[in-house]
Amino acid sequence: MCPHCQQDARYLNQRDKTITSLMGELDLKRCYYHCSACHHGFVPWDDILGLTSSARLTPAASEVVCIAGVQTSFAEASERTLKKMTGLRLSESTVERVTEATGERVGQHLHDKQTFGPVKPWEWQRDAHGKACAYVSLDATGIRQQGLRGAQAEGRMAYVGMIYNPRSAAQTRERRKARLPHQVRYLAGFYGLDDLGVELRRQAAQVGWDDADQQIALSDGGAGLEEFFRKNFPRAVCILDFWHAKEHLVELAHALFGEGTAECKSWLDEQCHRLKHEGGAAVLAQLEAIEVGGRSAAVQEAYRSETNYFRNHVHRMDYPRYVANGWQIGSGPVESACKTVIGNRLKGGGMRWGSPGSDAVCHLRALYLSEPSQWEALWTSQPI
Repeated sequence: MCPHCQQDARYLNQRDKTITSLMGELDLKRCYYHCSACHHGFVPWDDILGLTSSARLTPAASEVVCIAGVQTSFAEASERTLKKMTGLRLSESTVERVTEATGERVGQHLHDKQTFGPVKPWEWQRDAHGKACAYVSLDATGIRQQGLRGAQAEGRMAYVGMIYNPRSAAQTRERRKARLPHQVRYLAGFYGLDDLGVELRRQAAQVGWDDADQQIALSDGGAGLEEFFRKNFPRAVCILDFWHAKEHLVELAHALFGEGTAECKSWLDEQCHRLKHEGGAAVLAQLEAIEVGGRSAAVQEAYRSETNYFRNHVHRMDYPRYVANGWQIGSGPVESACKTVIGNRLKGGGMRWGSPGSDAVCHLRALYLSEPSQWEALWTSQPI
């Protein structure tokens, strides 16, 4: 039966094909069928083996190529990694084509509302009051781009979203001894925030997000991020990264007292201590009591800008309560994810990317670095 129109198809002949497996090259003879109704030809055996028309590789060989392709440059994967570790001799263009095609497939699966692997709720970390806490975070990072035939092009910002279950140092050591996988789900690529929200909610649902007693959203003060969490994770407490708030105090201290002065350091230490132990509202009250009427225009502008920053974000700066509850107050995990998921692979020296290719590698690398079951679910367990 024709897979395109479901009409009867006619066997024509056997056709030869040489494919590359992890055991070397294999010569296949496959039956070829043709449909007179829609004029499509097809080879059922190719679908059974998981072969694609873009590369003559078995699924197992394709997986190994993709692992190499998301780890290092396509050139190094071709010239060194694959040759040394598997004996595969493939061109740089083949490694690139297979890796990016698989990344596009991952992106399409996610867009089509598919997830990888079974639903399996996590055992969420508990806070100081015994409540199970689930975390979500989001950030963006730039990727250098190039146009057709190497033409100059502006860089693009890729989002990195993550659902994660943080662990203390002691818990991390215990998990390593027990060889338990880390519990994190990444999504990365050139998303619109609405599309990313839908896909990130789906990832959260698969690991039991709604079962958590307390949901927490951590981010810096980037435009649109708080609204993103309010819309997609309405039960989550939104926390502003403590270190970003501190940086704004640093900028104001430099403007008011001069960088490196004893007065600057003393004032900054006092305000940072107040921010962590009394909260943003207490710091804002201190800032609003400062008189800058007789200062320079630059000082007045810095004061206006930083004071407005605290007014706009004070509702996310209740750090004494967050700390007392045992919640995280830093967005370090997602900042690290920007480097781990994207920076370490797509921002090497001299790297420039086409937009579709970099988006595809973002999708694939995010899946690879998520909990292992995600990657395993992408590949069929073919023996070759």
